Amino acid sequence: MKKNGKYRFSLQFAAESNDQICVGEFLERLGNRKSTVIVAALKEYLSNHPEINSSEAHIKVRVEAAITRQSVENLIRSMLDERLTALALETPSGAISQEQQDALEEDISAMLGNLDMFQ
Repeated sequence: MKKNGKYRFSLQFAAESNDQICVGEFLERLGNRKSTVIVAALKEYLSNHPEINSSEAHIKVRVEAAITRQSVENLIRSMLDERLTALALETPSGAISQEQQDALEEDISAMLGNLDMFQ
């Protein structure tokens, strides 16, 4: 909003990602100098992307999770593999039966399928 020759805005965003925390902490350190830095940063961005000033321009912001589903699945599988190796070493015969392996694989697949609940 422009009032008395000045623009006044309120800015708020979550602290849910490392990027948001990094920017939030930086802005906090700036104190009353935030507006100078924001104007300079946006002016630089607008200079590099003049098409944004077009009335037909659409701004699309895409936010990606810091941790992907695939990386979580890989981490879980790695942890389970380590545990299964330890179990095999603890088993008197030194091996897990094919039936046990199949049951474990089914359980792992079901568990990974339930990751959708955490998105």
